[in-house]
Amino acid sequence: MDQTRGATPPGVRPPGTPPPSPRVPTAPAAAPGARDATREEITGYVRSPSDVLRTVVLVLVTLLLVVLARWSRDAGRSLDDDLVRRLSLLTPAVGRVLAGTSTLLVLASLIAAWTAPLVLRRSRLLGYLLVSGVLAAALLRGVEAFLGRGDSAVLAGEVVRRGGVDTPLFADGLAVVAASFGVLAPFVSGRWRRAGVLLLALVTALRLLMPIVLPATLAVALVLGAAAGSATLLALGRPDSRPTRAAVAAALTGSGLPLVDVRPAAVDARGSVPHVATLDDGSRVFVKVMGADNRSADLLFRAYRFVRLKDVGDERPFSSLRRAVEHEALVSLLVRDAGARTPRLRAIAPVGRDSFLLAHDLVDGATLDRVPDADVTPAVLHGIWAQVAVLRRHSVAHRDLRRANVLLDRTGRPWLIDWGFSEVAAAPALLDADVAQLLVALALQVGVDPAVDAAIAQLGPQAVAACLPRLQPTTLSGATRDALRHRRGLVGQVRAAVSRRCGVPEPQLADLERIHPRTLLTVVALVVVTYLLAPQLGDVRGMAERVREADWAWAPLIVATSALTYVGAALSLAGAVPARLRPLPTLVAQLASSFASKLAPAGLGGVALNVRFLQKSGVDGAVAGSAVGLDYVAGGVVHVLLMLVFAVWAGRSVFGSLRLPHPEVLGWGALAVLALAAATLAVPAVRRLVAARLVPLVRRSVHGVAAVLRTPGRLALLLGGSALITVGYQLSLYLSTRAFGGGLDLATVGAVYLAGAAIAAVAPTPGGLGALEAALIAGLVAAGMDHTIAVPAVFLYRLTTFWLPILPGWAAFAWLQRSEFV
Repeated sequence: MDQTRGATPPGVRPPGTPPPSPRVPTAPAAAPGARDATREEITGYVRSPSDVLRTVVLVLVTLLLVVLARWSRDAGRSLDDDLVRRLSLLTPAVGRVLAGTSTLLVLASLIAAWTAPLVLRRSRLLGYLLVSGVLAAALLRGVEAFLGRGDSAVLAGEVVRRGGVDTPLFADGLAVVAASFGVLAPFVSGRWRRAGVLLLALVTALRLLMPIVLPATLAVALVLGAAAGSATLLALGRPDSRPTRAAVAAALTGSGLPLVDVRPAAVDARGSVPHVATLDDGSRVFVKVMGADNRSADLLFRAYRFVRLKDVGDERPFSSLRRAVEHEALVSLLVRDAGARTPRLRAIAPVGRDSFLLAHDLVDGATLDRVPDADVTPAVLHGIWAQVAVLRRHSVAHRDLRRANVLLDRTGRPWLIDWGFSEVAAAPALLDADVAQLLVALALQVGVDPAVDAAIAQLGPQAVAACLPRLQPTTLSGATRDALRHRRGLVGQVRAAVSRRCGVPEPQLADLERIHPRTLLTVVALVVVTYLLAPQLGDVRGMAERVREADWAWAPLIVATSALTYVGAALSLAGAVPARLRPLPTLVAQLASSFASKLAPAGLGGVALNVRFLQKSGVDGAVAGSAVGLDYVAGGVVHVLLMLVFAVWAGRSVFGSLRLPHPEVLGWGALAVLALAAATLAVPAVRRLVAARLVPLVRRSVHGVAAVLRTPGRLALLLGGSALITVGYQLSLYLSTRAFGGGLDLATVGAVYLAGAAIAAVAPTPGGLGALEAALIAGLVAAGMDHTIAVPAVFLYRLTTFWLPILPGWAAFAWLQRSEFV
């Protein structure tokens, strides 16, 4: 980057003038000082993205192997036995020699690995080896116990035929060697790393030729050992190796940039190592060194975006770090030739063991996130958007237009930097995303209206309006999202301003999320529930027979007890507020609340509807919220009391394995909660937030709660209605079991319901869907009911209490809307 001193700096052309196309020198393969160019120094220990990526991949491969071995145990054993037969080609004498050789190789590898810390004079490495070895051996033993594979008959025959040579600890030793080599990798050169891989391959091949350990066990041991090594580096930190200043200087000199000095630079360089070099002609260049960690971080970032997002324009990752660096250089040259203001590229060169550097002319200035807001004048805003207009005309998407990537020089001219995530020949959606990113980033600094007005002036209303579907937090960079935490609602204000200034209605936001966190939790819960329910659903013929023989005369009573729960809910809500509610709308609101609760987990939809209903009925907002909260608290208290009553009534045979927590445990738990609350309130910002937002709401709601608790009649409605809800569900489940010939008494079935409902309350699915079914079926079967009765009985219960009320609940919700009760 050029040094700007008020006039057009050397090497930086005025905008609009056709620039020359500079030749970018590249360091020759055998340049002078090449040995210095490969020198690196360890500056500390860090948790590296490379270890994160390697650990994630190895753990996934291990889980895949374990799951395949677990779910296809017989087929896997047959495959292992077949491989043993096909690979048993050697005579016993040769087999004994090879067995001894492989064992000696493993022992020699362990000795060499434990000697390395002494040779390298790194005592910390001894701890790494110890942790990784113990972890690898423990994990392998755990996996073998989980699989429960036992000894194969074919393998035992081979051991006998070969004279019983070898040790059963070979798999453990192989896992420990793999873990040790993984830990040693960042401390040794690439030549030694390749030698370690070849040694592991040789030992594995020898073991396959004279099988003493099952081939699948060998595969698990290798992958699990490597995963343990990577996890150890991730937990304890790997050496932060980076090219020395001498290596950077040698690489720049070999690229045709003779220099005087190289110094580290304290700037944001997105994980790369920045330097500033002074050349012999007095000019300065900005150098950023990118290593394997940058490549791994990019892969992790792209993998996360692929899993989480869709239609965001991410291309496939580059095949190597060299290709990624070359792409950034290409985009930098392209946009400069197109007329955009970006620093001139001076050199690309390899440096260190596996790093590359990019050198640009140094622009003397500061990025937008480091300049005062007053310096971002309207002229600066128009200049920034003028640069974006150049990119749009040439279909180049920057894709990371945050304030740290817009630089102001000493004369106030904006420059665009950092093209590592950019795309050429970009689709219109990517260009619109650039506008959305920059609008929000500038609005954070200068306000909404100046940012929008400058964008419209330079790009036109049509181009700015096109970004509306992507004006959402998902489109923005991480730095911009972090800044928005202190400016909640700013994105909505920008959307409204763009819509108003461009004269277009706000369109529907683009659906960019492939997987929502709530959806992921729901899928996980359903998978667990399916795993738990699968054994109970095996006897389909027996359950079909029970359904044909069911006494459907119980069905009207089941529906009636289900309807009784809505009466209880209306009574409970009426008792939770000091104001008088009209009976019919309150009852209809509870039916509609059951419909709304199915639209969101944990009953959030029903909570919101009840609060809105109370507000429309004349109850203060804070009192309405506290009343609904009091209603739920009363339901929880009644549920716990009934659980104790039914547990005593049903006897210990139902919950024989259940033990209540020791009072000492409860006391320590309460003390831990109090200590956490005290530590939180010790933070001044938390105290200010509580005083500003929570205390006024509590003061307004305490009056309503106190009025309810001082009125015996309302307290009776509150607790009685809550009890009626729970008892109604208990009766529905009990009558459903009787319909299929279940013989358990009401006390037992009621106790099972209370325990199952408490367990399913933590499920992320609406209405505890899936979790409640699994808990009730498991409880009934544990209490002695045949699964051919428990499964259809629980499904009948859920049909009448969860699925059938959906249509009436929707009709009730529509009626409340038409009548303006919500």
